[in-house]
Formats: sequence, C-alpha cells, structure tokens
Amino acid sequence: MSKTIYTMLITVWIITPIMMLNVANTENLESDEIERDPEVVAISNWQVFNSCKSSLDEEDENREIAGYICRMMFDGVYEANQYHTMFTDYFEEQGRDRELELMNYYSMTGCDINEMEYVDMKYMYMDYIDNNEDELGKSFYRTMYSVLQPYCDKLKDASIEFHLDENDDRRRT
Repeated sequence: MSKTIYTMLITVWIITPIMMLNVANTENLESDEIERDPEVVAISNWQVFNSCKSSLDEEDENREIAGYICRMMFDGVYEANQYHTMFTDYFEEQGRDRELELMNYYSMTGCDINEMEYVDMKYMYMDYIDNNEDELGKSFYRTMYSVLQPYCDKLKDASIEFHLDENDDRRRT
C-alpha cells in the first residue's frame, strides 16, 4: 500500500512542474482583448469564430482540433433544432396551440435547418461575424438566430405558392 502512495507522490512531484511550465509558457490569445459577461454568455462568438477560422488555415498546427471544436459547436445547433422540431411536432399532434405559439418564439434557429449542410452554415456564420465584429463578445447560440435569418427567409419565400390568375394574368398568394 505504501509503495503505491510513494509512486503516486513521486509521479505527481515530477508531472506537476512539467504541467505548470506548459501553462506558464502559453501565448496570449487574441481573445484576451474581448470581454464577456460570464453570467450571460457561456460560449462566445470569438471562441467559435477563432476555432473555425483556425480550421481553415492550412498552416495552423492545431487545424484538426480546431475543426473538431468548430464542428461540435455547430452540431449543438443541429441538436437544438432537432429538439425544437420534435417538440413542435408533438404539440401539433396534441393540438396544443398555446404551446405551439410559445415554440415559435423559443426557436434558436428560426426555422428547420435539418436540410442545411454543415459547411454552408459554417461559412454563413463566418461571413456574419466578419461583417459584425461587435458580436464577438456575445453568445454564440443567441447569435445563430441572426446568422440563419437569410436562410430561413429563403425557406419561407420558397414555401409561398404563387398562382397565376387566368383572367387577369396576376399573381395572388
């Protein structure tokens, strides 16, 4: 028993300084300049944007892990969308209009994005942040509603049927 304890103490005694050197030698992140309110924002746009941007850089040594982190963040968006869709379908089946109305305001994405490709969403997000740098300190998940708004608008426009009135050759909806 004492041999195990001594082995653990020696291992901790050797590994701890090595780990502390790694922590002490880390470079300053660009994100140090961006302030976030920890009570309001858990995952900031700068965190996701930097990992997605690094995943596209051929020369970045952390490209693979950055791509993995970026993908996980967007998989979270897809997951939230699926839950929203399932709840909406359930409330429609049950005829619960009050809950359906609430679900319209609760949507994180604004529409059903299950058919949207990951790469398309990633580039939409990066373009949005490039054009709205003031959003970097804000919540990633709250920002996704604004990022996906053009896609959702396009879906809504495509769902509206137009018919030609044979008498007047006019469109009516």
